[in-house]
Amino acid sequence: MKLSQLRIAPEQSGALITILVVAATNAWLLIGSETISTINIVAIMLCFVLFTFGFLLISQNGPLGEHNRLRTVLVGIEYGLVLVLFSLSPMTFNAILLVIWSALLPYFMPFKRALLLSPIWSALPWLLFSWVWQSSSGLWVNALLFWTFNLFALVMMESRKNAERQTQRAEEANRELRALQDLMQQASRKEERTRIARDIHDLVGHHLTGLSLHLQVASRTASPDQRPAIDQCLSIARLLLADVREAVSDMREFNQLDLLQALNALTAPLKNKIRVKVDCQTDISNLTLLQATNLLRCIQESLTNTLRHSRADELAINIYQECNQLHVDIRDNGASTRHSTSDSQSTKHDESDVAKGNGLKGIQERMTELNGNATFHHSRAGFHTSLVLPEAI
Repeated sequence: MKLSQLRIAPEQSGALITILVVAATNAWLLIGSETISTINIVAIMLCFVLFTFGFLLISQNGPLGEHNRLRTVLVGIEYGLVLVLFSLSPMTFNAILLVIWSALLPYFMPFKRALLLSPIWSALPWLLFSWVWQSSSGLWVNALLFWTFNLFALVMMESRKNAERQTQRAEEANRELRALQDLMQQASRKEERTRIARDIHDLVGHHLTGLSLHLQVASRTASPDQRPAIDQCLSIARLLLADVREAVSDMREFNQLDLLQALNALTAPLKNKIRVKVDCQTDISNLTLLQATNLLRCIQESLTNTLRHSRADELAINIYQECNQLHVDIRDNGASTRHSTSDSQSTKHDESDVAKGNGLKGIQERMTELNGNATFHHSRAGFHTSLVLPEAI
């Protein structure tokens, strides 16, 4: 990641200001000290710079970014820098950095595990400080106080993480609800139009046909002077019957579900998060409500997985027909190295090795309901979901 690509969020600025104040206080108190050499002071400032840069990398794109190995290693390095600072500087308030470090842990390990391990990683710097500086006066009181600060940071960040997840799930549910609502409204309008078209055909069409037959009989039996008027009425009746049939045909022809419209309702709110390209190369207007709904839910799940578990900035949805089958290919350009086990995509390169969580299993179940199938592949280019409906559309 280039320095020009770093973006400082408002919540990061508070931590950065704190680090700057602690570093400046160290410099102000240690410069001119007889016990601390200039080399040590430079080393202390370098630790602060490295800690700041590491913090920015770890929390870039929000701490909820993908927990890859690099970020995990950086978290370990950050803790090592705290230990180095405790051994180089006699200032106990450097423990503030440990509080900032503690705030990152809920995004890299289970909260309960972090809570249980907190006494260990909170005490270790103070043990090192006591050994290096041979100081014990009030040391363990400070250690206990800062441990409570660490616990506070853990609890607050865990609460924030849960709130972010709930907000994300609410947004996902809202997008899905809007898309499904669009499909249901289309289905409702389709059903109503079908009923009206059927009623017009069965009632108006039937009566006009009967009227035409009676007029034909009347034209044959009427006197010559009455026949022109009757023939004119017969022509009008036939014209009306043709108009009715054309209107009924038009109502049935345009009485189809528009899956693309529902997809637009699903993806439109995500324009600022990811680019979604939909390329439909075949007519999908004859999809049944069950087919359209299941395909929409499968695409929704793929989109959710991409947003949650991938760093992709583009998702391509290609819809085409081949060998009398409808194909829906969903590809993202994310190359993440870790996905959750509950409802995620896999990091394996071979489809047989894809670890199917609840999300991918749900996609397969929906396609099975349509007598279709779903396959998944992951590579460095991104994740690929292939949906196939065997029946021609």
